[in-house]
Amino acid sequence: MERRPWTAETLTARDVVPYADVTLSIHCIGCKLIRELNVWKIGARLADDPLQQLRFRCQRCGVYADELEVRRRTSSVGEHLLMIPLKPRFWDDGHCEDHAAALRRAEARRRALTAKTR
Repeated sequence: MERRPWTAETLTARDVVPYADVTLSIHCIGCKLIRELNVWKIGARLADDPLQQLRFRCQRCGVYADELEVRRRTSSVGEHLLMIPLKPRFWDDGHCEDHAAALRRAEARRRALTAKTR
């Protein structure tokens, strides 16, 4: 099997699956957490679609990700391999409104938490 170079425009789930030490993660701007993605779930349906063209949404707060990080786990420290700016092929009707609402909810949740800790 010939391994082609990984680029933000061409990397697919099929490229990543053979490497158990490679992880995909999003930095969620809504809940301010880093979420690791399950490449097997992506590959089950969209194995050959470039990851850059897919939509990823945080399951906790509903905010859409704007970039995806590819890292290799080496001992306790991860090695940064690639940052992929996400450019989805298409959006559903009402995407902008859903995204804005999710961001408002996340901000309200953060304000409520900071108010409790004071």
